[in-house]
Amino acid sequence: MSSQITPKGFSSVSHIGYVVKDADKTAEFLSSFGIGPWQSFERARTKEQLTMAECKPFHLRIQWARLWGNMVLEVIQPVDSESLWAEFLETHGEGLQHIGFSVSNFDEIVSKLKGQGGKVLVGGPSVGGRRWCYIETKPSLIIELMEKDLHDLVFPGTR
Repeated sequence: MSSQITPKGFSSVSHIGYVVKDADKTAEFLSSFGIGPWQSFERARTKEQLTMAECKPFHLRIQWARLWGNMVLEVIQPVDSESLWAEFLETHGEGLQHIGFSVSNFDEIVSKLKGQGGKVLVGGPSVGGRRWCYIETKPSLIIELMEKDLHDLVFPGTR
């Protein structure tokens, strides 16, 4: 018998965010283990586009691949030198940075996490106007919340 437990308020774990020095080399290495195919793109946001927190603009090179079912591996390379991702790389080196969740009650979850001492690090509208944000919780864990499952954005129509 199989059962699936979904944390209250979180629809599903959407993705794992891993920060690296070189996204292309990381994707190439992981491809040798059968992970892929990969979708590659760059994302840049100005300070004005980041509406949920006072944060620095950013420029990222990103590679996405489906891992299991609808779980996506997000490999993130900061192109700039002062973003949240660049600071993570400088402080911690390459590694797991965040866990992404798709949520249907975005405002409620953000409010609850902030009420528990969480801090919104970055966020705003994404593809299709859906909101997203990174929240650093206590104990120290970075959670990304998305109004739409990342799998559906990256691999539309493949469920």
